[in-house]
Amino acid sequence: MPAAAQEPWSILAAIPEVAMDKKAAKRAFPPGAGAFVAFDEPPRPSVLTVTPHFSLPACIGSYPYVAAADRSGLLLLCGTHPMSTDSVMVSYHVCDAVTGEVVTLPHPPGIMAFYGANIGLIVKGDAGCMIAALQSGRCHGVETGAAVLLSYKVGDCRKWREREIAACSPRIPRDWFPEGVVSHGGMLWWVDLSHGLLACDPFADEPELLHVPLPTVADELPADSRINRGALGCVKVSGGRLRYVRIHGGLDAPVVSMWMIVVST
Repeated sequence: MPAAAQEPWSILAAIPEVAMDKKAAKRAFPPGAGAFVAFDEPPRPSVLTVTPHFSLPACIGSYPYVAAADRSGLLLLCGTHPMSTDSVMVSYHVCDAVTGEVVTLPHPPGIMAFYGANIGLIVKGDAGCMIAALQSGRCHGVETGAAVLLSYKVGDCRKWREREIAACSPRIPRDWFPEGVVSHGGMLWWVDLSHGLLACDPFADEPELLHVPLPTVADELPADSRINRGALGCVKVSGGRLRYVRIHGGLDAPVVSMWMIVVST
C-alpha cells in the first residue's frame, strides 16, 4: 500500500512585516485586503505582511507577533502601537491568510500576557472561530485557585465574554506563567513548562479545566530564567499528536526526549 501523501505545511515567521509603502502594499495585497502571506517552501519561512492600520513595526523594545495559526488559514495577530516613548498598546486581529481579510477584536477586559503567550485561536467545525485567554481568578486581590476564561466568538458578538471556571486540582499556582497556547483535539491548551498544561473547550456552555502534568527528568539543564525555559522544551502539535519535547542531560552531551500526550475521554 503506498504511503499516505503528507499534508502541505509551512513555517510561519512569528514576527510579521509591516507594509509602510502604500503603493507597494496595493500591488502585493489582494483587493480590499489588510494582510498578505508570502508563502515559501520549508525550511524557508512564510511571512505575514499587514498594513500600518493593524500594527506598526518593532519599536521601543516591542514588536507585532503572530500568536496562533490554524490549518484553515486563520492567524491571530498581536499588533503593537506606541503610545509614548516608553509604553505600547497591544491590539488583536484575526487575519485570513487565504483572502487577506482582517477582523479587529475589541480590546479585552483583562490584562493579557505580552506577545500573545496567554491567548489562543481555535476553529471548530460549524461552531466557527473562537479567541480565548485564561487568567487566574482573584477576589479582593487574593488568588482563589479558580480561573477566568475570556473568550471572543469571531463574527458572533461585539464583546468579550468572561466566565469563571471552578478551581481545578491541583489549584492554579500563584506563579503560573503561560508560555503559549496550542489548539488540539477541540480544546485549547495553555502551556507552562513548570506546572504542566491547562486545557478546556472554550465553546462549551460550562467549560471544565483539565490539568495535565508534564513528565520530569532527573538530569534537567538549568534555564537562565523562567522566561527562557522555552529554549529547553516545548509543547506543539506534530503529526496530528500533541507532543512534549525536552532537552536535558549534560551540557557536553545533551539528550532530546519526546513524549506523546494522550488524554482519556
